[in-house]
Amino acid sequence: AIAMITSAASAPAAIAVADERPTGYTAWVTEVAPRLGIAGSVIGLILVNSTMPQVVSTSDGRMPKLSPKVWARMAFQITPKAGGLKFAQYGVMREMKLSMDNYLPSGASTMLAFGVVGTFFQSIIYNTLIADMYKIHMGVAKPTMTVQQLAKGLRPGFIWCFGRECFSMGGGLWLGPTVKATLQVEFDRRGIVVPDYPLRFGSGFLSGACTALATQWLHNTTLYAGRMAAVEEPVGAPFYTMSSLRVAWKEMGPRMFYANYPQRMCLIAGAVGLMNMVDIFHRPDLIFVAAASDDAWLIVLHVNCMTGLERHVLKHIA
Repeated sequence: AIAMITSAASAPAAIAVADERPTGYTAWVTEVAPRLGIAGSVIGLILVNSTMPQVVSTSDGRMPKLSPKVWARMAFQITPKAGGLKFAQYGVMREMKLSMDNYLPSGASTMLAFGVVGTFFQSIIYNTLIADMYKIHMGVAKPTMTVQQLAKGLRPGFIWCFGRECFSMGGGLWLGPTVKATLQVEFDRRGIVVPDYPLRFGSGFLSGACTALATQWLHNTTLYAGRMAAVEEPVGAPFYTMSSLRVAWKEMGPRMFYANYPQRMCLIAGAVGLMNMVDIFHRPDLIFVAAASDDAWLIVLHVNCMTGLERHVLKHIA
């Protein structure tokens, strides 16, 4: 009887403690922003160091092999910007995913949010990094891309790019908690104790490695679409959807399903593992921008979180 009374008395106290959790923008800044910051900064650093060699190899001799001094200078100047853009990308993606959870299953909202936001931000990030590298190395700024050029650059392989972002990162984040729960049950059955954070990272890394392999053909097909656009191939222009797929299969054959996988796997699996570990969806009740109507949340989100480039895009459209 005493136990029942104690339990009944403690229940309202537990509810009261839950209700006393901080809310509002202050809570978002203290509980959500640090998680986005860790994910953005670490993944931004990895992205910069994996992108610079690719920029050199595709410069057609205009940028020779980087010396350690130049490499360090570029990384020091570019990484903060890449980290900031990744922070913005994950912040916008989180807002979109949590808002769509009211209408879609969690897995579908995660993948769709990553597909929509990732396709746009990845283009901005890569173009910005390339321009900064040329500016640092040659001492002259590469011409800034206009809105029309940016929109044109998004078209080649758009369908493949969207699918890649949707199912690689989005799919990995969706599978991460499921893999963690399965591994936890197996470890408990065997009496093995694994700390929570390493288990979170390992589950995410494993999920990301699998989704990266499953989407490798999408990644390689997207690269072919970009190449076809660069040489102004008329067949299939401007999106090169089926033509890029045919060319990729013709030139690579079955290799299109696994070529370039090791390098990409490190980035995708590492990113999914990190975001699964820091839990960027912590406190789903904390949405930075409250929804005013079915569509108003998206408009308000972009007004408050948009980058300077997005402002130019909206101004151009207007």
